[in-house]
Amino acid sequence: MQTWDQSLAVPLTVYGITVSLKFQGKTLSLKMPMSKNKLILLIGMICLEQGKSATLSLPKAPTCGQSLVKARPQNYFNIFSRIVGGSQVEKGSYPWQVSLKRRQKHICGGTIISPQWVITAAHCVANRNIALTLNVTAGEYDLNHTEPGEQTLTIETIIVHPHFSTKKPMDYDIALLKMTGAFNFGQFVRPVCLPEPGERFEAGFICTTAGWGRLTEDGILSQVLQEVNLPILTQEECVAALLTLKKPISGQTFLCTGFPDGGRDACQGDSGGSLMCRNKKGAWTLAGVTSWGLGCGRGWRNNVQKDDQGSPGIFTDLSKVLPWVHKHVQIGKRRKISRASCSEQDHVVSNSEGQLHFPETSYLYYESKQLCVWTLLVPEAMHVLLIFSHLDAESCYHNHLSIYSLEDRLIGKFCGESLTSSVLIGANSIRLKFSSDATDYAAGFNLTYKALKPNYLPDSGCSSLTVLFEEGLIQSLHYPEDYTNMADCNWIFQAPKHYLIKSLEIEESGDCSSDFVTVHRDVEGKTEIARLCGFDAPAPVLSSSGVMLISFQSDGNVTFRGFQATVSFIPEKDLNISRSEDESMFVETQNVLSEEPNASVLQSI
Repeated sequence: MQTWDQSLAVPLTVYGITVSLKFQGKTLSLKMPMSKNKLILLIGMICLEQGKSATLSLPKAPTCGQSLVKARPQNYFNIFSRIVGGSQVEKGSYPWQVSLKRRQKHICGGTIISPQWVITAAHCVANRNIALTLNVTAGEYDLNHTEPGEQTLTIETIIVHPHFSTKKPMDYDIALLKMTGAFNFGQFVRPVCLPEPGERFEAGFICTTAGWGRLTEDGILSQVLQEVNLPILTQEECVAALLTLKKPISGQTFLCTGFPDGGRDACQGDSGGSLMCRNKKGAWTLAGVTSWGLGCGRGWRNNVQKDDQGSPGIFTDLSKVLPWVHKHVQIGKRRKISRASCSEQDHVVSNSEGQLHFPETSYLYYESKQLCVWTLLVPEAMHVLLIFSHLDAESCYHNHLSIYSLEDRLIGKFCGESLTSSVLIGANSIRLKFSSDATDYAAGFNLTYKALKPNYLPDSGCSSLTVLFEEGLIQSLHYPEDYTNMADCNWIFQAPKHYLIKSLEIEESGDCSSDFVTVHRDVEGKTEIARLCGFDAPAPVLSSSGVMLISFQSDGNVTFRGFQATVSFIPEKDLNISRSEDESMFVETQNVLSEEPNASVLQSI
């Protein structure tokens, strides 16, 4: 086979032994055995000597997932090595591994995917104020020493996956960190590869996770980077193992690894690190983010018979969240995109129906440091239905759309990327506030509003978030028939000033780990004051804020009749309960009452 490089006029017999080079009118004949790689090197040397450059189509070297440390053979010993118990890596083995440090102390791992972006676990950075105290160190090897090649940056932006919840922290447990500045890539700092669209690492793959986590359960942190090789389990094996736990766990983004008899695992302090697999080209690829596990190195084969139950190692599957990762990393690259700011600070909209959206043009992204306000009025004696058709506002830690009454009482806060349910508000006027901080940019929101006659169904909270300013009856869907699996019903009651909310009866529910009613004293669901379940009517529950969020949730297993509640408002002065009586009545909720003048009470009938 012959190829021809016109810039040099060189006929190349790639697998032959005779090579003729014609350069500047001179011909050089070489008669020697020569491989293709040696031939390319020779041409490059001749051009360099003459001050010229050759135009050759060389295969591109991978730009990610490359370690300068030679991989160790996959023998029996290193397959069964572990972080719990110790298998120290050679420096530079995983140059994408970073240490998240809070006040200079290691708390979690992370993985570099580009000069400015790091992936970690959401539960590592869920605290909205943690960014101010976090640093990210790349090129780290020994936590006790600052070594040549280390780079430490602060964090500009934390983006937690919008489906992550501290109530269910093992699902969608992933976050993106945007650095202030950028890492300089070299021998000890490089990015890992992200999976290609559609690329999967099937059950049986032996993959690697690394970190500075504890060497034994509840033991000390490792000071030197450790590694462990673990097999990926089938989805069926994963689900079966999790169902053996005392409180079965379900989720959408799990990837399970490990051995049924235990002994090899990640541990506390490894969270946020990478599960790395070699792709078909041999490059290290990020398959998962270290999330959680029951204990460290515990087996789960005999969970039913033992108290110290174990679980597989659980990672967030990158293939399940890859579009979300790509979207934000690409947005981060588009700093010169067109952006929009508020045209009016308080715009009054007075119609029976219509649309609200910000930015006003679909291809724009909202500007940072914005506070946009709209006052929405529908005809008297009508109520407002809001339906979101688009929502893209990072996470509630940074940007959000909030709904207030005209008295400036918070009704609800919406954020993230997933479309929220519709919101039915028992009033004819509301105020919308959109707030953005100084971090990243996104596409805002689009919603329609409509005036409806006040004709509530008791189970209205199961099709939309229902906000009520009046007394009424609420119930689970289909009551008194069995409710549906995976129910998610929410009602918010706003009592008038100096009034209380009274009465709730739970007919049937099940145990509190599966189907239950929760009561919060705030619309954001941050402060839980009661979790009600079982077959007995509960004791009264007091909210000290004048607001009550009632939620009913069920899992995918057995269903019952659900619950029905009659909610009424009574003047606070009529309650006539002393402080000590309050504390005695509500001791089971472990909630300390505040001295706020407005209160809401949820009492059994």
